[in-house]
Amino acid sequence: MAPRKKKAETGPLSDQSAQMRWDPYLLFADGEFDSFWREHLRARERKLLIVLGRGFDVRALEATKRIKQSGAAPDIWLLGFDNGLQDSELRTAMTQQNVNDLEALCGADRISTLDIRIGAPAVGNATSNNTRRAIMRAGSIEAYDDVVIDISAMPRMVALTTIAKMIHDLDEIESTTGRSINLHVTTAESVSADLKAQRGTLSEDVTTVVGFSGHLTAQGTENVPRVWFPVLGENQTDRLFKIQENLDPDEICPVVPFPSREPRRGDEIIDQHRQVLFDDFQAEPRNILRASEYNPFEAYKQLFAAMDRYRRALKELGGCKAFVSPVSSKLLSVGGLLACYDHLHGKIEGSRLMVGIPYVETAVYGDPIVDGEIQTELYAMWIRGEWEN
Repeated sequence: MAPRKKKAETGPLSDQSAQMRWDPYLLFADGEFDSFWREHLRARERKLLIVLGRGFDVRALEATKRIKQSGAAPDIWLLGFDNGLQDSELRTAMTQQNVNDLEALCGADRISTLDIRIGAPAVGNATSNNTRRAIMRAGSIEAYDDVVIDISAMPRMVALTTIAKMIHDLDEIESTTGRSINLHVTTAESVSADLKAQRGTLSEDVTTVVGFSGHLTAQGTENVPRVWFPVLGENQTDRLFKIQENLDPDEICPVVPFPSREPRRGDEIIDQHRQVLFDDFQAEPRNILRASEYNPFEAYKQLFAAMDRYRRALKELGGCKAFVSPVSSKLLSVGGLLACYDHLHGKIEGSRLMVGIPYVETAVYGDPIVDGEIQTELYAMWIRGEWEN
């Protein structure tokens, strides 16, 4: 049975100057995850590639286990991260245990490790550049029917870069060969587990995803208005200060999770950042946007529409630059990336936005707090492929 496309619940844009690629969309959450993969793999023989992170997160293998149980025999690209610093004994042991479990699950002969140097002082997008190079060196993906990017244990810049590059590369393959390869993004989401993790140390520098600089310092665009959409999670004051200082935005539109599993979470995040947003940054409360915590495609639509309103409102004045900072959950971060990608590469009539994704990486991670079983929800986002045709 073919999966049913879902229309975004929010209303349409006020004009048709921008056509959204991911409306309708296909999202399979938790209970639907297993049934989707069983039916998808049973429909015909598929050659499958899973790209995942070599990390210490206890959720690192959840999606791969469930896809394997659904009948897949995947090849694995394991992204290994090196920031040049010594890891703690706990994180080292947990990472190695995940690698051992992955080898037992899929077979060591099916795993290719791609080494990525992450973070570099005073180098604006080193992590993103190094991620792109590692994927390019890994070889062709044209032989696969389905590519799955599991971002559960990936650093944010690695995850967003990998998704953006794969969308672009697979679109190019289809345009030149006519062959449509499916791209899925999966994650094991647990806001409670993220909140329990010990806080790490932030990098001193603001970085960007390659291709999404927003032309921040481009000559001749210094006076173009800058609109900043920080997609908020808990405890992000330090990141926000660093990014705001780097951008010096003319307008700020904070994005908070709503609806969410905890009904008051969005309000609590605003309360936690009230001083920095409204006193220090002088953001207008009326500019607050709400985006679904557990539906990245609804978040995508909210952000895309808000960005497009600024694009249309300011086009007679020379346009504007839009910056989306994903300082939130991985699901909301994917929604933000898709909004930026669609404005940069999608079907836009007239002038396009200059789009940037600025972020401050974690330089040194804190140890996870392991105190019993972690409750997670699995999500599969079908980003491109057969369903679009």
